[in-house]
This record gives sequence, structure tokens and C-alpha cells, in this order.
Amino acid sequence: MFKGLASHLKDKNVHSINALPSNNIELFDCYAGLTLGHLYRNFPLPVTLTAERFIDYTTLGASNREALEKEETLFMATIKWLADVGYIHFDGMSGVAFYEVVLTSNGLLTLRAFPEGSDTGPTLGDKLSHCIKDQHTAELRALMAQALSLGSRTLSPMTRSGI
Repeated sequence: MFKGLASHLKDKNVHSINALPSNNIELFDCYAGLTLGHLYRNFPLPVTLTAERFIDYTTLGASNREALEKEETLFMATIKWLADVGYIHFDGMSGVAFYEVVLTSNGLLTLRAFPEGSDTGPTLGDKLSHCIKDQHTAELRALMAQALSLGSRTLSPMTRSGI
């Protein structure tokens, strides 16, 4: 979740397009953090991830179709990338939905690590889950940077899934 959102969005785990960072890397960090936090909280149960879980379609009218398409494209690219590099696995996709999404063993291992500078307390996964609830965008992005850094040292090279 992102700072400055209306309280009704907090319960739906969606965000307003006006509350989002403006560049692709920042958006990727937010989508990846929200996704990994959600999967960590639900592990080991596979879940269905849809763009509706992360994008607030009610604030995007027909006049914002271009912005909506950008949001959907970035969401889909983020999920595919997370699968390609080995953080997550999904069994299929249709439109803007991914089915049977679950953390891989490498993704779980990365999220079970402690944040930099800490040997105890909440793990990266715990902190990502906390960011989802409390709308800490800056912390979410910082945690994703740590997770990606740690993951780059432990995950195998990128391979395209072909999906």
C-alpha cells in the first residue's frame, strides 16, 4: 500500500495511480514488494494474483486508459520477471491474472533473511508484509533493494519462462 491513500483502499491492497511513483523502477519495486509480501504472508499456499489486487480501477476512468494500460503492463512484467529470476513460480496466466503463484525455495530463503544491519527481529518477508498493511512506500522500496541484492547472490541466472 502507498502513503496518502484513502482508508478504503487500505483494506483492498490496491493503490491510486496518483499515489504511485512515476518511473518504472520505482513502480517495479512497489509491485514486487507488494507481491512478495503477499506471497510470504500466504506461504505455502498458492494464490491467484490479478492486477485488480494492486491497481485501483475505480479511479481510472476511460480518460485514463493509457495510464491504466501502463499500470497493467508494468504489473505483468514485474510478475514475469520475478518468475524468470527464480523468486516465484506460477502455473499459468490469462489477461492480467497469474494462477497458482507461490514463492520458490530461493524466494522463501531470500525473504527469511534479516534486513541489513540486523541479526534478529523481523525478516525481510515480515517487513514486506508489514509495509503492505501500513503504506510505507519508501521502506517497501528499500526492502526490495535489499531482497534483490541478496537474491542476486543466491539465485541462478535469468531464464525466460516462455509463458
